[in-house]
Amino acid sequence: MPELTEFQKKRQENIKRNNDLLKKLHLSGVASQIKHEAGVSNKARVPAKKKQRTSSSRAIKSASPTLPTRRSRRLRGEAADNTKGIPNVNDNQLLKKDSPNGEDKNFIDEMKEKSVIGDVKLSDLIKDEDEDALLEKFKRFNNSNFSSGDFFEEIKKRQGDVLGMDEFDLDLYDVFQPNEIKVTYDRISATYFHPAVEKKLVIAGDTGGTVGFWNVRDEPLGDSEEDRMEEPDITRVKLFTKNVGRIDCFPTNTSKVLLTSYDGSVRSVHLNNLQSEEMLTLKNEYDDPLGISDCQFSYENPHILFLTTLSGEFTTFDTRAKNSECKLRRLADKKIGSMAINPLRPYEIATGSLDRTLKIWDTRHLVEKPEWSQYEDYPSHDLMSTYDSRLSVSAVSYSPTDGTLVCNGYDDTIRLFDLKNKDSITAELVPKLTIQHNCQTGRWTSILKARFKPNKSVFAIANMKRAIDIYNSEGQQLAHLHTATVPAVVSWHPLQNWIVGGNSSGKIFLFTDDSQAIKLEE
Repeated sequence: MPELTEFQKKRQENIKRNNDLLKKLHLSGVASQIKHEAGVSNKARVPAKKKQRTSSSRAIKSASPTLPTRRSRRLRGEAADNTKGIPNVNDNQLLKKDSPNGEDKNFIDEMKEKSVIGDVKLSDLIKDEDEDALLEKFKRFNNSNFSSGDFFEEIKKRQGDVLGMDEFDLDLYDVFQPNEIKVTYDRISATYFHPAVEKKLVIAGDTGGTVGFWNVRDEPLGDSEEDRMEEPDITRVKLFTKNVGRIDCFPTNTSKVLLTSYDGSVRSVHLNNLQSEEMLTLKNEYDDPLGISDCQFSYENPHILFLTTLSGEFTTFDTRAKNSECKLRRLADKKIGSMAINPLRPYEIATGSLDRTLKIWDTRHLVEKPEWSQYEDYPSHDLMSTYDSRLSVSAVSYSPTDGTLVCNGYDDTIRLFDLKNKDSITAELVPKLTIQHNCQTGRWTSILKARFKPNKSVFAIANMKRAIDIYNSEGQQLAHLHTATVPAVVSWHPLQNWIVGGNSSGKIFLFTDDSQAIKLEE
């Protein structure tokens, strides 16, 4: 027999280690056992009952119900006791402590996919950070309350002096290089620029569920050996098991950060005491988590959060009522990738979906059995208008001032709609302008999403040729900010002309107008 290579030896060791762990946890053959006992094939269970189309357009119910493939303790009528053979250790402690009783050093790695349950201190989840040092680090943010780019140079010549072009001629942050600013471990899926102006705080989340807080240093590094060894002030903590979907601040208290995830969790982080509170775990009727794709606080009630899911549902959640019941409404038969509230008419929301549509909804009205849906389980809201795209719609975002709605998707376009007047919302939306833009991110880059600035009618979107493009609501390009890699996930500062972009390796590009301000002061 030929001698095994080092790679093959390592692979055999990994297989043996994994099999030993499965035996220790009594999990060997569990999947096959469940299927055998249930008497079902390998077909996946359909999470919601679909309408069966007939000539009379009425649904026909099956006479023989299928057996469920899942077998939870709750459905078997058993108590949710601890798994046999595993010590009764708090799930949050598992993320920080060594393996129980020192029996298996790989135990923590194997358990890293477990969700963080309940309320917890960030210092309990971070091994190498002292609690007092963490509190001191974020103290300054406690009391801050705040009620076609590839041809940019040619376009600039043709457009002449466009209002705002000099305003967004921003400079790349250079105290540290972007390859040093690794805010998260994996591909960035969400970014947020905290509204504080005296000190910059950038928050990012990645596809592994880690959240990173970058306390930006504005002062240049000195010439001493100690200064040259200085590193970016970044605090990372794993709060979720899947993608961080959206990051925001509470409108009534900007020292409190909101975080949502594809694992169905909604959590808050208080910057004044670094407590993280579990606010909601969104689940369907099968008790399976519903991944949260997007969210936004209501303009009419700052305590109400609008949520959309990866399977096409919409709901609202009162943040004052912890783990309150959420009534699900179906707005799409596939993933809703993006949702936005119209600031001019806060009862209107726009959704962009994998079903290749942009839709406008009136949340004041309820429709029990929408004709457009293939599901009959959930009611919906009143569908006001639709735009059909050739491919999926990735993002929707409203201008804060002039009623412009922007959307972009995999058809390589940015489309602008004029929705200032309610009369302009017809059954079929017609864009006022279409801009060609490469949105083919592929597998390794996060989906590009156009985002309006919270206080101005300008929006930004990443460019696949390694840049951030900035446009006004008339479609005129104001800036083309070059980066070393694709800054796929962009986020504006709510008040200043500062913008960040996160890439596929967890690094951040920060652009500001700080140098312009210094020149003006001089």
